[in-house]
Order: sequence, then structure tokens, then C-alpha cells
Amino acid sequence: MSKYKQIMFNKGIMQKEVLDAASLVDRRVDKPLLSKIVNDICLPTPAVFKSICDTLGCAPLDIYDPREVRLVPSDVTDKKAVEKQTARTRQRRASNDFYNLTVEIQRALAERVFCKDALRKLGYLSKTDCVRHLVEELDAKLSVLADKEKTADGAHALSDGNE
Repeated sequence: MSKYKQIMFNKGIMQKEVLDAASLVDRRVDKPLLSKIVNDICLPTPAVFKSICDTLGCAPLDIYDPREVRLVPSDVTDKKAVEKQTARTRQRRASNDFYNLTVEIQRALAERVFCKDALRKLGYLSKTDCVRHLVEELDAKLSVLADKEKTADGAHALSDGNE
């Protein structure tokens, strides 16, 4: 049981009361969102969290462990450590030979084409394998086009020189 539910149960406060108070602070807070917050799926905004704590009559640390809500380091030493880690990450990415690709495709199409059975029928081991093969095919086509352009440019240069 989440700490929210425990506190609400112990104090006899209904989720509707918490929702009413939270939605006064932020109109976007509706029943599904509050449910996600209460079930520890997402964190509330600071203003909504204050409203929830006020309604429940508890402190923020009654609900969350400090490690759960400490998203940004507060002291200078931690900031330097984060900057150092960020620099290491950037350096690692710069020296990495791989390109990370993210695309958006219609869900129905992606689920039909990228399901394991379909990929295997098409001769691919995984989505990554499929995309790699397709990119290699595109690269081969691009090379052929580049060769044709060079040949055409060379022929054009020869015809210009003969006139």
C-alpha cells in the first residue's frame, strides 16, 4: 500500500477530498492523474504536492523518502559531481561509433511489422536488425547514385573540353 493510501486510510480522508484540493491549485489534476500520484506512478508538481500534504495534514517526508524526491542536487559538491558526470557522458557519446535513432510510426503499422513473428518472416532477428539492414540498403543506393553523379559529371566535363 502506498504511503498516500496509508495516510488517507489512517486519517479517514477520501481521495475525492484530496482531488478537490489539488484541482483548486492546478486544474489539470483530475481523477486519473491523482490516481497515478497516489499509486506512485508519477510525482506531483511542488504546488500540487503542498496542497496534498495540507489536505492530508502531513509533511512531505511522511509520504516520500528524501531519495525519492531529490531530483536535483542541492549543494555545490553534488552540482560539481553532476557536471563531471555530464562531461563524461558527453565525452563517451562523442567517441561512440553508434547513432541512436528514435522515430515515431503509426502504432498499428509498427505493431504489425515489428512483432517478432513478422520480423522473422521477413528475415530479421529484431527491430534493430531490421533497421540496420534497411539503413545499409539505403547506403548502398546512395553510393550507386553518387557513382552515377560522378560519371555524369566526368562525361559532362569531357564534353565541355572537346568543344
